[in-house]
Formats: sequence, C-alpha cells, structure tokens
Amino acid sequence: MRAGFDMSNVVTLHTDKRWKAVIEYNGGRGLESATHYFEEVSELHLIIEHGTDWNHLAQCVLTLNRTDDGSAQNMQGKVRSNEKC
Repeated sequence: MRAGFDMSNVVTLHTDKRWKAVIEYNGGRGLESATHYFEEVSELHLIIEHGTDWNHLAQCVLTLNRTDDGSAQNMQGKVRSNEKC
C-alpha cells in the first residue's frame, strides 16, 4: 500500500457473492488462472463458455464464498442454531 492512502473505505464487490470459482486453463504460456465470483451456480457455465477457450480447461475449483463455511445456508445448521437460543 502506498503511503498516504486510506483503504478503510474500500468496498469489495465479491464478498457478497455466494460462489467462488478458480478456473485454470492450459494455454500456450502454461497454466493460467482466473477467479470469478457469482451468486447462482447456474452462472458458472456462462463464465466458462465466455472465458478463455474451454477446450483448454485444466480444472475448475468451486467453493462457497462465505465466512460461516456455509452453515448459515444449511438447513440443519439453521435448526441447530435456533436450538441453542
């Protein structure tokens, strides 16, 4: 960080997105990685289709992008949290 810049008011746009996909393509320069954040898992195919040539897709790692490890979206997790009250 450069001196004199206050970053406390910077808002990241991807923290509220539900999913994170790290897609690796095997291009002419070796593996190239791209990270995408999105809300619905059904959007993933469009990201891949419109990205680098999907014929060169090496891997796609999809993770839930939540700080609570997804427990807030898990029905059993919700029931357990309500029982603790």
